[in-house]
Amino acid sequence: MDDAQLKKVLQEIDVPDADLNEKKRAVNVAVSEFKAHQQEKSKKSQGSSFLSRLMGRNSQNGRETMEQISNKKLLQGTAMLVVAGVLLATPMMFESMNETIGQGSTTSVAKLNKVKLDLDDEAGASGGNNFSNIASNISSSTSPWGGLFGGKDESRQEPAETRTNEVAKAAPEVEERFIDAESLVPQSERRKPGEPVTFDSRVTKKEMAEADMAAVSPAPTTSMVEGLVANRAMKAKEKKFSGAADQELGRLIAPIPVPPQDDVNQGFYKDEGRDKFEEFNVNPFKQVTAEPVSTFSVDVDTSSYSFMRRQLNNGQMPAKNAVRVEELINYFDYNYALPEDASQPFKPTVTLMDSPWAEGKQLMQIGIKGYEIDGPQPKSNLVFLLDISGSMNSPDKLPLLKNSLKLLLNTLNEDDTVSIVTYAGRTGVALEPTPVSEKSKILGAMDNLRAGGGTAGAAGIELAYKMAEENFDDEAVNRVILATDGDFNVGINDPKKLEEYVEKKRNTGIFLSVLGFGQGNYNDHIMQSLAQNGNGVAAYIDNLNEARKVLVEEATSSLFPIAKDVKIQVEFNPNAVSEYRLIGYETRHLNREDFNNDKVDAGDIGAGHTVTAIYEIVPKGSSAVSVDPLRYGNAEEKHNMDNIHNASEFEGEIAFLKMRYKLPKENTSTLITTPITTDLQNTAGQEQKFATAVAGFAQMLQGGYHLNGDFSYDEVIALAQEGKGEDTFGYRAEFINLVRLAKSTNQ
Repeated sequence: MDDAQLKKVLQEIDVPDADLNEKKRAVNVAVSEFKAHQQEKSKKSQGSSFLSRLMGRNSQNGRETMEQISNKKLLQGTAMLVVAGVLLATPMMFESMNETIGQGSTTSVAKLNKVKLDLDDEAGASGGNNFSNIASNISSSTSPWGGLFGGKDESRQEPAETRTNEVAKAAPEVEERFIDAESLVPQSERRKPGEPVTFDSRVTKKEMAEADMAAVSPAPTTSMVEGLVANRAMKAKEKKFSGAADQELGRLIAPIPVPPQDDVNQGFYKDEGRDKFEEFNVNPFKQVTAEPVSTFSVDVDTSSYSFMRRQLNNGQMPAKNAVRVEELINYFDYNYALPEDASQPFKPTVTLMDSPWAEGKQLMQIGIKGYEIDGPQPKSNLVFLLDISGSMNSPDKLPLLKNSLKLLLNTLNEDDTVSIVTYAGRTGVALEPTPVSEKSKILGAMDNLRAGGGTAGAAGIELAYKMAEENFDDEAVNRVILATDGDFNVGINDPKKLEEYVEKKRNTGIFLSVLGFGQGNYNDHIMQSLAQNGNGVAAYIDNLNEARKVLVEEATSSLFPIAKDVKIQVEFNPNAVSEYRLIGYETRHLNREDFNNDKVDAGDIGAGHTVTAIYEIVPKGSSAVSVDPLRYGNAEEKHNMDNIHNASEFEGEIAFLKMRYKLPKENTSTLITTPITTDLQNTAGQEQKFATAVAGFAQMLQGGYHLNGDFSYDEVIALAQEGKGEDTFGYRAEFINLVRLAKSTNQ
């Protein structure tokens, strides 16, 4: 009789169901024998090797576990007995089981799962434990079998830091444990010393790394898993023809849990959900008769754009507070008119155009462009203050930071000076003031930087300023460049005091710029505050191309200021404008009286920098007003109208623009004024159209509160295409692609 005929005969045999009382007696006998066996073994062995723990020979844990088992958990003990018997089988059994599988363990697993489902249905009907519950109990951390099936033996856990620091010491122990475990495996399948551990595909890669590096109980090898699966498949089949006790034991055999596939832990620092941005409310429309004057500080930072780009490239929409409209607009260079000479560092360019997102409203754009440096580049005294704490241990942080600074190094003159101060658990000097002519020495100091330890940013800032003061040069640009992920955990915990310290040093002629890296715990708010108080720029470096843009193409803009404390004030003519709102600059608002107060700090402009501000205005008589007129009038409004000096004299004027600035080494501001007239209507060109497209997109990311419902991503793309222009470096084309990404992500 061949196998097929035998199989057919066996399938036709009708095996009656066992009596329930017989089942219970069989289970009770098995549990009693198991308890007696465990107590006998616990008296004879106190071993702590991997094989002893695998066999349940830790007497203290064994007694405590069994004493705590109630009637509800008797079935779990029986399952342990069966697994112990399987693991004590000889290597020959595994070989015979593998032969039985034939084409592999896949067919056996499928058959076993079918048996499991049948038995689970029966157990569910009788109120008994099913396979899944037993598997969960076996793999729990309190089970002595947890080490094999992925559970953790908490009694052997060590602090993560200790395990990391003692990997080399633990290596022999790991090797010994695997040899002990694999003594159950045929000689031909055993792992050779130094050979990588092979795991079943159902065991996660993360568990592989933990088993090999952290000296924890190893996951089962492929041959062990296949042997267990085959053995259980045959056992389950045989139980259908055995007595009541064997049938009940067969019910308790659970398949090996199949955890989800996971990525290998690369060991890099990763944190999520702790990025911090300043909260603000979007600027509302204001009535000209009630509040005719708008005052704000310029902003040339671009970090918001880079962070937004990273989020969209990751398939995520950025948080609303992470989007600052002015920084998205000012990320791009615009071809505005240049001043005639350096005595006036910039001059304004003003245009008017109809609003593409609100009928009956207009956009008034104010653009300024700083003059380019002619002749030799000013000398520089730079101190790099670098965060090398443990949170910087990520490819997009310290490695990217080092490559970015190497790009900057190539833009400096040989007589410029560079110093490096690092901070982590402790603060130190990685490079004393060194001329750029000794480039190999500077590069060597950068290459030796390693991330690790806590963060003491405030102490690092103090040392960096001390280095800058010791090498201070009246004829040079003296600047500290802080590069970090923005997390200051130790030192001056009060951000206000830290800002005051930076402001105090600014008055001595040492400025501060900030480069942000990474995400997950990026503290944008404090980085912005430090840069503003340090008369510097804040940029976010999400890739090496952005580093090239900020530190190579815009090096003169980023390092060499041509004007500081630049303020803009616009007074609207109530005879021409009913309402207005400033798009963006919510965090740069100034009081009206701050404009003439030279002690009030404001933004700086570097050589070649461009700054754009856009007002959305409602012309007088337009039906697009957001506020209805008062029935009985307003005494304050009447007073303001009565005090308009010679209204006919200002006919044709929409607004009056005033700007104040200080030259880098001066403390008294200079005033620039210009009227904005109606003849500027429809004068917008390519530059203004592209800036408008960016402004519209930024508002959509913020929720589009002031946009009409029919203004879409497609309209943004069309407007940006119309204003794309030459686009030498492809930044505008990249913006258009980001809009497309946002459209698909937001659907």
